[in-house]
Amino acid sequence: MGLWILPLLTFIILAVIIAVIWLFYDHGANRLKQPEEWQSTGSSGEQIIFLTLNKKLHIPENQILRNVYIPTENGKTSEIDLLVVSKKGLFVFEVKNYAGNIYGDTKRKKWIQYLGKKKSFFYNPLLQNRTHCENLHKYLKKYGDIPIVPLLTTISRGKWKIKNLSADDYFLGYNCHLIDIYNSMPICETMSSTFKPILNTLTPLSRPSKEIVEKHIQEIKKR
Repeated sequence: MGLWILPLLTFIILAVIIAVIWLFYDHGANRLKQPEEWQSTGSSGEQIIFLTLNKKLHIPENQILRNVYIPTENGKTSEIDLLVVSKKGLFVFEVKNYAGNIYGDTKRKKWIQYLGKKKSFFYNPLLQNRTHCENLHKYLKKYGDIPIVPLLTTISRGKWKIKNLSADDYFLGYNCHLIDIYNSMPICETMSSTFKPILNTLTPLSRPSKEIVEKHIQEIKKR
């Protein structure tokens, strides 16, 4: 009987070690908590950014909002991938997780993606994110002049070649780094005094109902 106990204990210990590694080093715990946000390459990319903000920059989880749908003046919605609510201001992330070779120009509306011989066009994500910031600013106008910082980020799957980037075009991992940007910004007095009301206003807009998401998708298809 004692001959099989040692191999069994060894197997159990190895299984526990593998489980711990998966849970804490491969985002396993969060995969279990939010499985729908790991179903596609794009959504898993957003999730990795979320965990980076939380673990490396030590931003509290409740201040990092996922999939925020901002109501616009025309009765539609503007979707923000990730939104950080900080006393320094609001940080708006547009997350692209494209593979292949990507060519873009900040002065042009369309950028190009090559996957082998396949050529596809997509809307300039810098312009896309600026629109998100404009809609966010209008939605929160009653709180005064709040710093809103647009940031574009990828998960380094593709090779991006972008022309005419300016100092205000924050393309993380390409021409700037998040830690440097975040640390260089001072605490905003207006944001500090309105921090809780703004957070309470934006939190319910994160991860909305399926009906709101479906309506947003239909609006995009019409456009």
